[in-house]
Amino acid sequence: MKKLFLTILALSFLYSCDSPEKAPVSEDIRVPELVLVDSLVVDRLTQFDVVDINEDSTRYLLYDWSTNEFMISSPSGEILAIADLTGDGKNSYQERYFIGAKFYGKDQILIQAKSGVFSYDLNFNLIAKRPTTYSLETRHVDGSRSFNVFGSYIYTFSIEEKDQESVYPNEEFSKAYPFFTIRDAGSLAVVSSIFVPEGSSLFKNPGFYNNLDPIVQVEVNSIFVLYPNSPELYIYDLPSLGLRKSIDLVPNEAFKVAKPYRLKENLRGFFNSLAASEYHYFAFSNGYLLTMYDEAAPQEEVDALPKDQVGGEEFMALLKKHKFTYTYQIFKEEKKIWEGDWDISLKVVRDVIFSFSKIGEDPDAQEKDFQTVYFYELK
Repeated sequence: MKKLFLTILALSFLYSCDSPEKAPVSEDIRVPELVLVDSLVVDRLTQFDVVDINEDSTRYLLYDWSTNEFMISSPSGEILAIADLTGDGKNSYQERYFIGAKFYGKDQILIQAKSGVFSYDLNFNLIAKRPTTYSLETRHVDGSRSFNVFGSYIYTFSIEEKDQESVYPNEEFSKAYPFFTIRDAGSLAVVSSIFVPEGSSLFKNPGFYNNLDPIVQVEVNSIFVLYPNSPELYIYDLPSLGLRKSIDLVPNEAFKVAKPYRLKENLRGFFNSLAASEYHYFAFSNGYLLTMYDEAAPQEEVDALPKDQVGGEEFMALLKKHKFTYTYQIFKEEKKIWEGDWDISLKVVRDVIFSFSKIGEDPDAQEKDFQTVYFYELK
């Protein structure tokens, strides 16, 4: 029921944007509050990530980096299944890291690893392995946004193996290939694919970017796409990927668009990303659109860093200062009605907004023998 309600709200946002007769939002419209609506308490000493949530929010797919364990939790926090799928066991995906993991249908989980897509039942028993003929274009593992599952489709931000030799040397890399791909979940065959949109900074300033793969949400027959380095929300038909429209997110003047780097300047991408603002999440909540992006570190401070390494003390200090908190935006229809800060670090999985702390609370202030996920909505 909750998923249906969120779907109706997202569609109302979409069609209100499409209607020219719709009256503009009033300047004095009420700005909603961020409201704590539920929580998930799991008896676990170590922190985990929420990797996915099933369609009716009755199962949570969790992953513990410290133990390499996948878990499935009920809404009450009961661990229904747990498994370490690394190593050489019969159910292993045969690598140290996975790229993405998502619920599929009512009784399966799909895990995208480097060598293929692995299908599991809800007890983490391996059902099938399908080798892939593509590689994902992402720098992230253990939960990359370059892989997702929506109904009978798989989304990948990827390059077919046969095209890699011709694409990777291209200095206009970001607009050189239709990375954004919809596949049949059963066969992995390509259904449709598109290039980055012509209105995006990735098209206007082509090259290599550290975070090229976009953030996506799907509602019924529409897919909403936000590229981290380009402040527009693109709305496409699913599965054809015909562009329906785009919405300018008009971030404040402090937002800095990332500069591309060249093929032989691989480390430069990390410094360009540090000196830029990048979107991380968006969600629909009770008729509102919530987006979140990080802060750009001052260019002069980034320029002063040693350029022969990434992850040194000075680099990490700048990263922690500017990239660990977000600027939030709230939209009603197409109009931005608020932009500012909250004393909380939010995340989003499948339109569900959550955090590992309450507003103003330090999640690491004291050790706990249980972990709590707090769920929020705009009201």
